[in-house]
Amino acid sequence: MDLSQQRFDRLVNLTYDTLDNKQAWSALIACLNEALDTRAVHLLAFDKAQGALSYSEGADMAAQIDMDYIRRYQYIDPRVQRMHAQGENEWMHCHEHFDEAFVANDPFYQEFLLPNDARYLSAFKLVANDDASVLMALLRRPKDGPLPREAIDFLDRLRPHLTRACRIGMRHFVYSTQALVGHALVDKMNQPVLLITPEGKVAHQNAAARRLLESSKLLRVVDGHLKLPEPYQRAFYDRCAELEDEVRFAGAPGCDPGYSALHLASEPGAPADSMYGFFTTLLPEQVMSSFGIRPLVILFLYHPQSAEHVDSTLLSAAFGLSQAECRVALLLADGMPLKSIADTLGVQYDTVRKQLASIYQKTATNRQPELVRLLLRLPSAPLPPAVQPIALPGRRA
Repeated sequence: MDLSQQRFDRLVNLTYDTLDNKQAWSALIACLNEALDTRAVHLLAFDKAQGALSYSEGADMAAQIDMDYIRRYQYIDPRVQRMHAQGENEWMHCHEHFDEAFVANDPFYQEFLLPNDARYLSAFKLVANDDASVLMALLRRPKDGPLPREAIDFLDRLRPHLTRACRIGMRHFVYSTQALVGHALVDKMNQPVLLITPEGKVAHQNAAARRLLESSKLLRVVDGHLKLPEPYQRAFYDRCAELEDEVRFAGAPGCDPGYSALHLASEPGAPADSMYGFFTTLLPEQVMSSFGIRPLVILFLYHPQSAEHVDSTLLSAAFGLSQAECRVALLLADGMPLKSIADTLGVQYDTVRKQLASIYQKTATNRQPELVRLLLRLPSAPLPPAVQPIALPGRRA
């Protein structure tokens, strides 16, 4: 360990560097991990408004370990409730609550913590207010035992500085839909739009989305989470997880994974209904790293019974229309009758009728007015060309 005054001064300087550069948290945590010779140091934030783990930064933690914790193990971590219950000036040492007999039979320790050469946790809460709880956790290896007294005293000296930096820079630890896209912008859109966490917690929905959710049984919000019919639910959230992986540690700075498409259809025997969605991640930073604030997913919904402009890219990507069918669909959306479309395109009238029948099948519509309403709900701005549809076995994406 290096608990010298020189190391302490270095940590204080790094702490206040975070006020001007939020990326400095990474350097600070790495320096602290080196000073204490811990297995890992982990800074976590839980957004109170969204009820979600919103921030994760770690030293000596592989990106995949961090993502494994975020995806699964945070939900079975027996230490989390203890950490949430502690006050700002209290320590939580896991060995005081979970003995060796507990550890030997607990899946979190056996499946996640011990295989990653970690056992003992000491944690303290830096901030607890109406916006978020920010926690710092220090992990020790099984062979090293709990955090020693001199290290705790060292951290108690440093903690007021860490707390001050967290309070001043609180915006870095919580989801901010205003900063990401702006409530006002989303609320002014005619299209139904939802902002959700990668696990499905609804952060925001505009009035159009609320109306659509009330009128259709294909989507619901249950206990604050977006619910889709099976098997769409699993496919959708698997893709959301892939999107987060791509922007957090795909290796490309500022990576933009583009849009993915989703087609929902009612089950056989239920009233016929169909809905289309297009979704991607909102990046809270210009350049994402393995750690830091997590992205949100923005989901645009389009329903055949609610609908203005047409984008041929979406026609092809979402519905599988051929180029010829796209031309027919676009002319229909402009109000041109079939005979005039045939004349304009220089093809036989029967050819256009056959293309229209194919368009009906691919878009799950039955009549021309219904098709036009669907087309007019698609966005006019071109989307990235690499739209990745969610495909389900035996179903058209």
